[in-house]
Amino acid sequence: MEEELGLIGASAEDTEAELIRKICETELLAEENLLSAFLPLLVKICSSPGRYSHPQLTTAACLALSQYMMISPLVCEDNIRLLFTVLERSTLPVVRANTIIALGDLTVRFPNILEPWTQNLYARLSDEVSSVRQTAVTVLTQLVLKDVLKVKGQVSEVAVLLIDPEPHITSLALNFFNELATKDNAIYNLLPDIISRLSDPERGMSSEDFNTIMKQLFSYITKERQTESLVEKLCQRFRTAKTERQWCDLAMSLSLLSMCERGFKRLQECWECYSDKLTEPGVYQPLLSITAKLRRGAKPQFKAQVDDFEKRLTAVHTRGLENVESPEMDENQRNEGSTEKTSTCTPLPTRGRQKSRRGQTKSSVSSHGDDSFVTPQKSRKSKKPVITFSSDEEEDEEDAVMTESETPKVTTPISRTSRRARLRN
Repeated sequence: MEEELGLIGASAEDTEAELIRKICETELLAEENLLSAFLPLLVKICSSPGRYSHPQLTTAACLALSQYMMISPLVCEDNIRLLFTVLERSTLPVVRANTIIALGDLTVRFPNILEPWTQNLYARLSDEVSSVRQTAVTVLTQLVLKDVLKVKGQVSEVAVLLIDPEPHITSLALNFFNELATKDNAIYNLLPDIISRLSDPERGMSSEDFNTIMKQLFSYITKERQTESLVEKLCQRFRTAKTERQWCDLAMSLSLLSMCERGFKRLQECWECYSDKLTEPGVYQPLLSITAKLRRGAKPQFKAQVDDFEKRLTAVHTRGLENVESPEMDENQRNEGSTEKTSTCTPLPTRGRQKSRRGQTKSSVSSHGDDSFVTPQKSRKSKKPVITFSSDEEEDEEDAVMTESETPKVTTPISRTSRRARLRN
């Protein structure tokens, strides 16, 4: 029965694989074996390029060292720093290219050991030699698409290759993103970080190159929900952007989106994020182009909303945000004006104030919109007069408890009449 179910074969393969792994880790490079005698020699040649400068010797030593590292995780951990040093400092392009291939194999073999060095591997995408860049993008494409490497913001280095002067490297980078687009939400999740990295002033990328890269990447965003979410994310980035160039890049990225009504609504909701930057032409013009796209074939009601938004953009751009009142501000000011009219009260004469201090108990009413409060009174058939205090006490209107200085010092007893007497009256 076990033979029919295939349990014996599967368990035998697992046992055999475990045996091979144990032999590789403990026996092949043991001190009593011949292979272990060559390892110190390889390490010395690779770590002393000035002394051992022959190209063929250096190339062979680096390849041999990488094969030793494939055998045992202990050897890999001990020499991984040396191998990356060779990758970054070697003057021979062939050595750097071979080392990239070896590190790709090591990433598959020991992913946990190589994971902290991922950034150094992506750095070879900007190598000065085209053959090294080509090897790097080929290796990284295989590692990313096979889910060996996690897709992170370093993919921006691959995006830079979309404008590489070498056509075959550009085609490799384009193929990378075409394959990556088949994975759910992969490019959508990476776009905000890619934009931030490429618009970094330290990188020094021109606006034309940035626009070329972004046009290609935004062509993969086709879902309406993704567009709506990206509008919000990019608008929020205006708050953290420090330079005018970064503002312009974010505005240009927004203009490249295939925006719909929901995306436009989200753009309106995020007005406060970018409204103070509209005086810059590089921010104003891309956002203005969005309204031109939305106006095409729009329904009359939606077209009116787009026109109103365009008027706001133009007004802020020409006069500045501090000189333009948004619709929300106008509405608030109208509400404040109406409450001020209703809350205007005539101050009491001085004589009335002195009487109140002598002990007459009065109810204070401070009318200030919906936030006003009235001293609680019991409902009676006979209405008692209500005395309002002057506006010099409006600062303390939130607290219904009077301070000690406001509390009368001398109080006059209030004569209470019986219920029958009140009924007779």
